[in-house]
Amino acid sequence: MEELKEEWFLAGFYQQGQKHYENAWQDQHVKFCTFKMNYLVLIYDSKFDKFLGKLKTHWLGPYAIEEITEGGAVQLVKLNGELFPRKFNGSHLKLYISGLTI
Repeated sequence: MEELKEEWFLAGFYQQGQKHYENAWQDQHVKFCTFKMNYLVLIYDSKFDKFLGKLKTHWLGPYAIEEITEGGAVQLVKLNGELFPRKFNGSHLKLYISGLTI
């Protein structure tokens, strides 16, 4: 019984170490992007999560930022001035860089 208790203790100890390692790795790979008013952004289209299309784009847009809340929700407006009916999470957006030439 003593050997079994020692193995349980070691397993718990290694499990805690692995958990701290995974949390540190996750914290290092978090992407922070600060958006400002009138930036052009793209919206991630989540319908491609299950049905991947090799040549289909996963981003929609560009759209302009109309308002940013303190919680990170972003109100977008289409380029013709029409507001979106809902707000988007900032993690589903990325900056649109225009004027790229090949």
